[in-house]
Amino acid sequence: MTAGIVFRPASPADAYALAELSILAGDGMYEFLLEEMAPREMLAGLIARSMKQDAGGFSWRHCFVADDKGVIGMINAFPAAWLREEERDILPQDRVQILDPIDQAQDWESFLVNSVAVRPQHRRQGVAKRLIEMAIEQARAGGFARLTANVWADNFAACAVFEKAGFAVQTQVEIRPHPGLAHIGGSLLMVRQTRISCEGR
Repeated sequence: MTAGIVFRPASPADAYALAELSILAGDGMYEFLLEEMAPREMLAGLIARSMKQDAGGFSWRHCFVADDKGVIGMINAFPAAWLREEERDILPQDRVQILDPIDQAQDWESFLVNSVAVRPQHRRQGVAKRLIEMAIEQARAGGFARLTANVWADNFAACAVFEKAGFAVQTQVEIRPHPGLAHIGGSLLMVRQTRISCEGR
């Protein structure tokens, strides 16, 4: 079903598309964290500037894309421990604290799938599955025993994608209600051992 789609490492030229898809994957998280820094219509541009940088886990260097005459899907994955090095002082601390339970549950020794997204018109074609497989290959090459992903508990489509790729819920954390977050049920830490193949699932 992915015939004609090219799966490749991202490049700096992909930064804006990566940002758009990261926002899609975040399912409201970036709007929640960056509302005071950029209006919604400027959000992708702000994130793209960060992703165009060479350093940091969110860099294009740690992304793969699905390309079909344009970027239709992406995955951003890196060692979870790198999150500890990300600069957060510029973010509104009251909102960072609301999301802190997600960090508290993090498996810092894992390889983190930070975001994966496919544009709506290209879903159900195996694109997300192949992108996750690429992250699994990265994790194996890096000697990681497991991969993790943080997923909103009420994002049933995302949960299903990860379950089909061999992930299972390890921890569910409660997130304090906030008008800026339209989610219920908190966040799930989903885990997959690198030695398990997801082919055929």
